[in-house]
Amino acid sequence: MAPYHIRQYQEKDHKRVLELFSRGMKELIPAAIRQMLTLPHSLLLLPGVPVTIILVSGSWLLATVCSFLFLLCLWLIFWISCRNYVAKSLQADLADITKSYLNAHGSFWVAESGDQVVGMVGAQPVKDPPLGKKQMQLFRLSVSSQHRGQGIAKALVRTVLQFARDQGCSDVVLETGSVQYSAQALYQAMGFRKTGQYFVSIATRLMGLSILHFTYSLPFAWGPGHSGKY
Repeated sequence: MAPYHIRQYQEKDHKRVLELFSRGMKELIPAAIRQMLTLPHSLLLLPGVPVTIILVSGSWLLATVCSFLFLLCLWLIFWISCRNYVAKSLQADLADITKSYLNAHGSFWVAESGDQVVGMVGAQPVKDPPLGKKQMQLFRLSVSSQHRGQGIAKALVRTVLQFARDQGCSDVVLETGSVQYSAQALYQAMGFRKTGQYFVSIATRLMGLSILHFTYSLPFAWGPGHSGKY
């Protein structure tokens, strides 16, 4: 028997869902910093600044302090960006999950293990899909770090795929960050195809942080209420 089960979201889950989302986003900060430090301009800047300071001042201590302050400022920038994104999300769809998902022809599920919510995912119909398409978008997939590796994320994605089939959708689409490597690997292993990439702003382009778009084409669509298996 699986150590978890998936059920539809209830209002009592709200606090735990917000905690899962917030913690999951904060876990991405180190990956985002590593991603930026691998960029060509970062590879030039990081050693270039301390070398210049040493040549000008002759002080290794000053160069070390400046390098530390640079990394600290970088971490602070990402931390503030993460905090602002979380705050914005908590005031948007996550402020009222029932209204944003369940009452909007979508749904929201949680994975529960030992009476504790350890995972979540949502789905909403795409408002303006391509002509001739009926699409469902996957949102807010997250699993507690202590419960990863148990197949929970895959089970949550399958729940969305089944829901989309039951609604007669032709595709399931989603967006994820370029530093969410495990999520990308999961989606691709489950049959999603990368179908787009964009940068939110000039700042994210400079930091090398893009948004990736993935699409899962359902082999066939069933009408609402169908209980077909896959």
